[in-house]
Parts: sequence; C-alpha cells; structure tokens
Amino acid sequence: MFYPGETVRLLHDLPEHALPQYTEGSVVSVRQDTGESFAVEVRFYRDAGAVAATLPFKDLEPVISGPMFGSTAVFWALDGPPEKMVDAAMHSVLNGGFLMREGLNVARLYYDRDDRWWKWGEKMADPTGALVSVSAPAWDGCVVAFSGPQRFHLEFRLQGRREAALLLHERSAAYAEQCSTTEPAMGIARVLMNLCEAAGARYCAFPVADAWLVDEDWRSLLRSPLYPDFFLLPEAEAPQSAPESFRSIQLTGKRVMWTALPVKASPIDPPLRRDERELKVDRLRQTKALGEKYYDQMYESRHGVTGLYSNTKDAFRDAIALADELGMKEEAEALSKRLENIKAVFRSQFS
Repeated sequence: MFYPGETVRLLHDLPEHALPQYTEGSVVSVRQDTGESFAVEVRFYRDAGAVAATLPFKDLEPVISGPMFGSTAVFWALDGPPEKMVDAAMHSVLNGGFLMREGLNVARLYYDRDDRWWKWGEKMADPTGALVSVSAPAWDGCVVAFSGPQRFHLEFRLQGRREAALLLHERSAAYAEQCSTTEPAMGIARVLMNLCEAAGARYCAFPVADAWLVDEDWRSLLRSPLYPDFFLLPEAEAPQSAPESFRSIQLTGKRVMWTALPVKASPIDPPLRRDERELKVDRLRQTKALGEKYYDQMYESRHGVTGLYSNTKDAFRDAIALADELGMKEEAEALSKRLENIKAVFRSQFS
C-alpha cells in the first residue's frame, strides 16, 4: 500500500515519458477498484517539468524519505552503549510485528557540526535490519523505515551536538486516530513503552514538534505549557502542573505514564472516544507551547530572529483563534496580551 506524499522509484524504464529506471517520484493518489488498490498515480520531476503517470504497484518500490514524518516521539537519557541500544530498539519494533519496508529503507545521517543539523546521506536496502544493527553504531545516525499503516521510521541520533537520542516518526493520520479513540491510542502506547524499555530511555515524549527536533533541548518538553500528549518518565520527575485532560497512570519500577491520549489505565476500563472540543482544547495547549518555544529560541538563535519571530506570532494567533472558537474569552484575552508583550520585547531588543 502507498500513501499520498510517499516517495517511490521506477523498477524499469518508462520510455513513453523518457524516464529511466530508478527515477524517483512522489505518490499523488492511489486508485481503487471494489475496495482494493490496483494503481498509483505518481508525479515525476525532470528538467523540463513534472510528468504524471499511473502505474501498477509492481512497477514501483518505496524509497525512504522525510516528508512522511507527521508526528514524532523522542526518547532521551539512554542507558548503555550505542551498539546495544540500536540492536534492542530494532528488535523492539520488529518483534512488534512491523517488518522492514521493501525497497530503499535505510538512510544514513551525517551531523553538520557547523550548522547544527542532521543531513541525509546515502540510502540503502536492508531487508532484515542486520545492516543497521551492525553498522549504525559507528555512524552519526540513520533513519530506518518499517512496514504498516503507521509508516513508523526509527531515527537514531548517535553522534551529534548533544546526547544520543532515539526518535520514532509516524504518519499524521495515524496520530489523529490515536488522539481520538482508545484502540489506536493503546497501540501507540505499547509501541512507545516497549521502545522506552528496550532503549533504556529515562524519558519519552510524544508528539514532539519540529522546534524541539531542531534544537534538541528535550528537557524543555517538560516545561509548561506542555506540547506533548504523552510522557513516560520517573514518577518523581512528573510535571507538577498540567491541564485537566492529563491523567497519571502508575507503571512498574517507580515510573509513570502521564498522558492526554485516551488510553486505559486497566483492562476493565471502558474504551474512550474524545470529542472535537476536547481535541481542540489540546491543540490550543500545543499552539501555546509552540509559541513559547519559538520565543525562547529567539534568544538562542545563531542565524537571526526574523523567522522565529514570525513563527511565534503565527503560533499565538492560531492559539487566540482557537480560544475564540471554543468560547474561552479570558484565555483569548490573556493570549492577546502575551502576544503584544512579545511584540514589544522584539521591538525593543531585536529591532
């Protein structure tokens, strides 16, 4: 199965469009007949412009790429050497029933220490995961693609500016289901708990927005207002204050799951379905947290603050619009005052 936005490549020449074997393109849509997929519309790019073609599944294979990364979990404060962590994390996902994806399913990462960013390098095929387990501990990092509708991608950041970290990416559509109902929420909770134990991670947060993925200041995820919906952490380090939607679920080993997702605390609990208002209240919390994060980054930026200032204003405006939509007048007024204060600070300190 392919999803719109995924990268694929041709397994043979396409002479009618002058496209050679292994030309890469982006999935536009998947055509269906009586409920079963049978053809894929793909857009290929050439020097002369874009070319669209509809092809059977057998003519294409997937290629690992970043655009499918919709939501991301982060595990940090990892225990043990890289070779142990990489092998254990790979087996955790594989043993959960997620096979290695077909095609080019591994991308090596290189850390640019001058510009502080993770650069994608060569892509390769690893049918069993053995290549990653053996070779990845010596790399700066890598990304590994797995099968399944969630489109899980493990990202190992091993030798960068900060401590080693493990990331798990998935499709945005999968996260939307996990926010709403218990069954998918329990599914991602099990995956995250298993990975956290396998990697020896002291902390897990999910989801984590790009602002944190860029600066890798994971500890700031624990500061209010909270962006993630889900935490795994030592009981003694759980945040002291949180929105009403969060629940604390006791785990073994003096650890706690702290979450707004509709997970069950025990097998006998009834399943949950969150309504649209609850989901919008969560989005309000996240947009507030994102605005504050961008604002904090303005003081740490090495490349100017104009873009961060624009992101800060956009996040607060989104939060204000959500508060107005939810009828939260006092919240909207407080957010408006906060935004005006940030504007005043920018004019006095950065202009």
